[in-house]
Amino acid sequence: MPWSAVARVLRDRRVRYLATGAVAAAVYYILFTIGWLAGGGAIPYLVCALLAHFFTAILTYQLYRRIVWQVPEQGLRGFLKFYAVGLWALTLTLVGLPILIEWVGLPVLLAQAIIVFVNPLVNYQLMRFWAFRHRGKRPVSTNVGDLGPEVANQ
Repeated sequence: MPWSAVARVLRDRRVRYLATGAVAAAVYYILFTIGWLAGGGAIPYLVCALLAHFFTAILTYQLYRRIVWQVPEQGLRGFLKFYAVGLWALTLTLVGLPILIEWVGLPVLLAQAIIVFVNPLVNYQLMRFWAFRHRGKRPVSTNVGDLGPEVANQ
C-alpha cells in the first residue's frame, strides 16, 4: 500500500478513533484482568470494572484529545466531559456484566470482553458531538454561494 494511501486512511477520524479505542480497550481489559486475577475473585468484578474504567480514562484522555479529535488543551473541564461520556460506557458495563455473568452464565473475563467490544460503538457519537466538540472560529468560505445573497449579488 503506497504511503499516500496510508496517510489518507489515517486522516479519517473514524480510523483514528478505532485505533485509539483499541488501545483504550486493551488498557482497560488488561487493568480489569489484573484486578480480577490478582484478587482471586475476592474483589467483586464490578469493583474491578470501576477501578479499571477510572484509570483507563486517565491514561487515554490525551490520546483521544490529540490523536482522534485534535482539539486544543481543555484542562480539567475537557477531561470531565470525556469522563462523563465514559460514564455511559461504565453504566453499560455495570448493567451488562451482571446480566452476562449471573443470568447468561458466562465467565467473568469473557463477559467483560463482550462489553469492551460493544462500548466504543456507543461512545463515538457522544464524543464527537459533545466531549470533543471544538467551538473555534469557523473557516472562512471561499465559495461565493456561501457568502449570502447580499455579498453574492455585488
